[in-house]
Amino acid sequence: MSHYPSQDGADALVGTEQLDLVFTAGTAGAVPSALTYSTGITSVTLSTNDYLVVFDRGYVGFLNGFGNVIQASPSTSTANSVKVTAVDAGAGTATITPQKPDGTPLHLATGDKLSFTFRFTALNQPNAS
Repeated sequence: MSHYPSQDGADALVGTEQLDLVFTAGTAGAVPSALTYSTGITSVTLSTNDYLVVFDRGYVGFLNGFGNVIQASPSTSTANSVKVTAVDAGAGTATITPQKPDGTPLHLATGDKLSFTFRFTALNQPNAS
């Protein structure tokens, strides 16, 4: 089932879906029990410095992802950006990793807000190789 059935008209690819994840980290980067935005996302788990995201279904392919970290207290010693580091579209999982300005992976600090947008395709594309 598409979470955004009217989204096809806004994209050159047919069957694209955009899933947004937003939450404010608890102590030592802990994931709260209630996420701010998470339609299409089953769970988010902190594993050392990575966050494993499980979607409510698999997809044909991962198109891209982008996000940011809003620091509770601005600092160069805590995570200030986030990137996707692993995706298994078919299994419906992704790993996102916050990082410090020098690129060192580090979980979120208490009160940091993470937002990340995932773009998947749910249909085979006519020109996919």
